[in-house]
Amino acid sequence: MKTKRTLAKQSLFYAVANGVEALVPFLLAPILTRSLGTTDYGIWVLFVTYATFMRPLIGLTAQDAIRMRFYDFDQKQLDQFTHTALFIMTNVLTFGLIVVFLFQDVIAVAAKFPAVWLVSIVIAAFLFEVFYTTLALQQFHGRRWLFLYTQIAQAVLSMTFILIFLSLDWGWQGVILGRMLALGVTVIFSLGKLGLNPATLLRVPPRSFYRNIASFGLLYVPSGMSVMAMAMIDKVVAAHVLGVAASAIYAVAALFASAFWVVNNSFVLAWTPWLFRRLRGDDPQKLREVLSVSGLYFIIASCAAAAIYAFSLWFAPILLGEAFHTAIPLMKYIMIAILLQGFFMHNMKFLHNDRRVSVMSLCSLLAIGLNIWLSMAWAAEYGIKGIMQATIISFGTAFVVSGVLVIIHLTQSSQKKVSPVV
Repeated sequence: MKTKRTLAKQSLFYAVANGVEALVPFLLAPILTRSLGTTDYGIWVLFVTYATFMRPLIGLTAQDAIRMRFYDFDQKQLDQFTHTALFIMTNVLTFGLIVVFLFQDVIAVAAKFPAVWLVSIVIAAFLFEVFYTTLALQQFHGRRWLFLYTQIAQAVLSMTFILIFLSLDWGWQGVILGRMLALGVTVIFSLGKLGLNPATLLRVPPRSFYRNIASFGLLYVPSGMSVMAMAMIDKVVAAHVLGVAASAIYAVAALFASAFWVVNNSFVLAWTPWLFRRLRGDDPQKLREVLSVSGLYFIIASCAAAAIYAFSLWFAPILLGEAFHTAIPLMKYIMIAILLQGFFMHNMKFLHNDRRVSVMSLCSLLAIGLNIWLSMAWAAEYGIKGIMQATIISFGTAFVVSGVLVIIHLTQSSQKKVSPVV
């Protein structure tokens, strides 16, 4: 019970911290759904979707590498590792900008996004990845208040800059610029608070460091990008098959599900360092404690999803502009999908601790592949509802498969720890 109380307090803290940033879409929703049409709002949705999807590609999932190796390093090694990760991100950013510049017309057609603004997606992905890498460092260092202040700074700046640009009638372009400007300022602030000098990003680190991170990242990318890839698949399929405005309806339907994602992710943030410490030893009591917490998580997560969905049915008609009210009946489907996503990511943390990176990537590729196939098959016939149902089946299948793998591994580990009686 003491452990559960501690995790509950930490989860609540991270829920508040993440909730600060999650409030931004809710606070902007009444403004954006009234000041932007469905097509313009769809462009903004695609921008966020593509930038989020490109995050693990830009950073080669370096933040997960830092989480996995954090307890293996002393402070000097951790600083070298972090510097190397940032160096890699900077170089991948440069390569991405060159590719977008050379092939912007082809990419724009495939992405259903204005060609001249494709560069903003690559830069935003870099800023997002650096931002969340600094949050991962703050989390594992136990600097929770700095974690909170960083989230507050980013949220306040985003709201401020976006509202300023909207007041100047800059439309969706102003929303994008405001978000990027806020991320840029917050990234510089965050790196400074961690004692990292942005000017060192161009200093070439030892080859062994960036070779190790790059090799891990390339193998881990399918796992690190699974959630982002699924969201992108849904919205891109909606844009191509049903039109850009359909992406806007999808995103609005998912708005309240994102509130549940914040609650779920807050538990994962608090739980992951604790889980990794507990599973390092051979004490069977610790394993029983871990399984007890996991069982409680499944129950509480399901109740939280139901409660947030019930609240969203009442609040959505008030929050959203009339043009977006068609999204309300779709909310139940995306809420189930996000719940199963959380269950799947819960299982992945066990595999993450065991460094079974290839298994994680295969499970993620299973979910991504299923989602591509089913979304394209069902979009034309069932519309946005069909795309969301495809996501439910994809995450549900990955959850079951990963759960079986975790159970097999834990059973084998517990049997190995039992000394034979002679």
